[in-house]
Amino acid sequence: MESVRIGITTGWEEGNVVPGWSLIYTVKACVEVVERAGGIPLLLPVVGDVAIRRKMLENIDALIAAGEVLSVKRNVLQGPAKDLESQNPLRFANERDYLLGALERNMPVLGICRGHQVLNVLCGGTMYLDDIHLRPENKGVVHHQGSRPPGETAHRIAMDGILARLTGEKEAMVNSFHRQAVKEPPPGFTAVAWAPDGVIEAMASLEHDFVVGVQFHPEVLPESLWLELFKGLINAGARYRQRRERA
Repeated sequence: MESVRIGITTGWEEGNVVPGWSLIYTVKACVEVVERAGGIPLLLPVVGDVAIRRKMLENIDALIAAGEVLSVKRNVLQGPAKDLESQNPLRFANERDYLLGALERNMPVLGICRGHQVLNVLCGGTMYLDDIHLRPENKGVVHHQGSRPPGETAHRIAMDGILARLTGEKEAMVNSFHRQAVKEPPPGFTAVAWAPDGVIEAMASLEHDFVVGVQFHPEVLPESLWLELFKGLINAGARYRQRRERA
C-alpha cells in the first residue's frame, strides 16, 4: 500500500514577521514527525473558499489540527482572554471546516494544543478561557514553560485509554504552552490524560476509530513514546483508506 497521506492544518499571519508579507505556516516538527512515522505530510492551506477546504479533504487519509505558534504571545499571554474564533477568525474557519469534514467522514484526527482546543469547542465541549493558573486547584503546576526550548518538559501527566495503549506508558513528562484549557470534553469524548492539578491534557472520541486531542506538543518531544502516537494516527489513516476504497 502506498504511504498514508496526513493533512496538517496551517496558520496565517498578516505582516507580523516580515512587514507587508502575509504568511501561511505550520510547525516544521509536525512535518518531520509524520515523515519519521512513515506517512506523507501535506500542508492544508488557509483559504477563503469553503469548497476548496472540502476538496482538500479528498486528498488525505488523516488530519492533524496543528498548534499555534506566532500569535500565542499576542492572543493568549497578553491582554484579556479571547475565545478561539476571535483570536484568528480566518484560521478558525479553516480549522472548523477541515475538522468537521474529517469527523463526518470518520477520518482519523489528531488535535495538537490549539487544535485540541478547537476540536473540543467544535464538538460541544467547554473551555477555561481565563488563565488556568488562577484556578484554586492549580497547586503550583505551570502550564507555560516560558523561554525554555520546546523539546524540554514542564510537568508530568497521567495517561489512560488510547494514549496509554499507544505509548505503552501510564505517566510521562510533557511540554506546555497554554493558559486556556479544556474544561469539559464534548459529548462522546472522554479525558485520557491529566496534569497534577486536574487540567485535562488529552481527550479521545468514543464514537470514532481514531480522534484524539492533546494539549501539549508531542511532535517536538524527543522521547520515542510520542512517535508511537503518530504511528497510531498513520495506522488509523491506512484503515480509513481501506474503508473508503471498499465503499
